[in-house]
Amino acid sequence: MTTSKENNQEYNIIDLFSGAGGFHIGFEQANYNVRLCIDNNDLVERTHNRNFPYIPFINKDIREVTSEQIKKYYQGELDIIIGGPPCQGFSTIGKRVSSDPTKREKHDPRNELVLTYSRLINELKPKFIVMENVKGILTLDGGKYLENVLSELRKAGYNVDYRLINMADYGVPQVRERVIILGNRVGLPVEFPKPDHSNDPNDDLPMWNGCWGVISDLANMGDKREFNHVALKHTEKNIQRYKLIPEGGRLPENDLPPELYRKNFGNTYKRLDRKRPALTMVPGNDAFPIHPTLNRSLTVREAARIQTFPDKIIFEGNRRQQGHQVGNAVPPMFSKKLAEFLKEQLNKMK
Repeated sequence: MTTSKENNQEYNIIDLFSGAGGFHIGFEQANYNVRLCIDNNDLVERTHNRNFPYIPFINKDIREVTSEQIKKYYQGELDIIIGGPPCQGFSTIGKRVSSDPTKREKHDPRNELVLTYSRLINELKPKFIVMENVKGILTLDGGKYLENVLSELRKAGYNVDYRLINMADYGVPQVRERVIILGNRVGLPVEFPKPDHSNDPNDDLPMWNGCWGVISDLANMGDKREFNHVALKHTEKNIQRYKLIPEGGRLPENDLPPELYRKNFGNTYKRLDRKRPALTMVPGNDAFPIHPTLNRSLTVREAARIQTFPDKIIFEGNRRQQGHQVGNAVPPMFSKKLAEFLKEQLNKMK
């Protein structure tokens, strides 16, 4: 007689640095049991409790969370730990900082969280581990930081490897490059799911998904605050600038009328192309890229759609806080495909 675990293909995971839940949503959709989420943010806790009241949540600095505390939320062995440690400290956007504590003017404590993640893995010993981070981790300290993380995981008994993955290659309507670290302590080779979309018309795979298919119905909906769909009130000057941005292009800074010129123009002065994946959704100063057809930036809901969040997920806080939660998340479409791939690996152990 088989157990319910065997029948339902359910495995136990915990999500460290869970944020708005993009990572674990995909694993839930693949029928995993999410036993615990951890993050250190009151607003994230509100979003979590609204959308996932059935999943326990610890709101605490993970450096202060012990493995004994975590073990109270599951019995037996832990199948997978997933997590995306906060990574702004070594993002390729903005000023880079060193992970070396001796360089105090450049040191960022957020970089220590990745090593804290490694410590908990060493103590909890899940069968598989998944870590997501920005591509800046590849070159931090000349690559030494990443090698240190991998070395710590290998010392804990894990086969580990990493890949720089573009989420568009997995059907996400967004060009989004992230580093995925995978590992296991069960003796299996480290493998990664193969892309199922391509930007090469000569490939046999379907082409990348354009962003219009997921946001077109929202264009003329009007503001719906309870749905996180509220357009920013742009200044008339910015609207005039947006009118000059062609679809799929950016503001022609060198040909602007004097009254529209400003000193610095950021990524928010780029317009999406309906037929192409969106630019990377990153939490900027209240604004995402420009809508493909309207002279405004994307709403939080449109960005969430591009990030492949289900519409039922509601983000708490003001618009800027909502945008940060969306922009920092792992796209659930990718995490589900990764979860299904790892389930095949787990099933080999039966």
